[in-house]
Amino acid sequence: QSATGKTQLIFQICVNALHNGKEILFQDTIGEFRPERLVEMMQLQKINSSLLDKIKVNRITNTAQQIDCLSKTSPERYSLIIIDSVTDLFSFEYSKKEQSLEKYISFMKYMHNLSSIAIDSKIPIIVTNIVRTVNTHEKENLEESISMYIHTKIKLSKNNNGYSCQAISPFANKQFQYTITSKGLTDQS
Repeated sequence: QSATGKTQLIFQICVNALHNGKEILFQDTIGEFRPERLVEMMQLQKINSSLLDKIKVNRITNTAQQIDCLSKTSPERYSLIIIDSVTDLFSFEYSKKEQSLEKYISFMKYMHNLSSIAIDSKIPIIVTNIVRTVNTHEKENLEESISMYIHTKIKLSKNNNGYSCQAISPFANKQFQYTITSKGLTDQS
């Protein structure tokens, strides 16, 4: 869902990852990277804002750039790779029904390459994805394709009590309420 704090959460993870000294690669496919928001979060945690230089941002505008960026990356430089949003450009560029097979094949190759980088380089990779509502049913974009490669899913949603987070993994599931503050997402429990 939109306006549930996805971007705030990845900014918060980004700020927390700055402590380990390496750079962070942030691929922005939707144009929502806001350095001023990161600076605000860093100041609240009393983190020197000069560390912002360790975040390497690539503004990605098409799938060719998104795919190519991985091949031109030296993963050992990074402690974290973030892709916000992993499926958006694939769905936009391959929007016609007759392009479905091509979209799935291209996206699966991309996800396989991402997985190889994560496994071979031992680097966590965080991706955001879109959830759409179709006939009152929520559907994650390219869900079947993405699920084969994701180890843990974090689903953020709005409900009557505010916001809910559901962390889903093969090892454990957890759900809790949260609020969005200037520091990022805060657990209400």
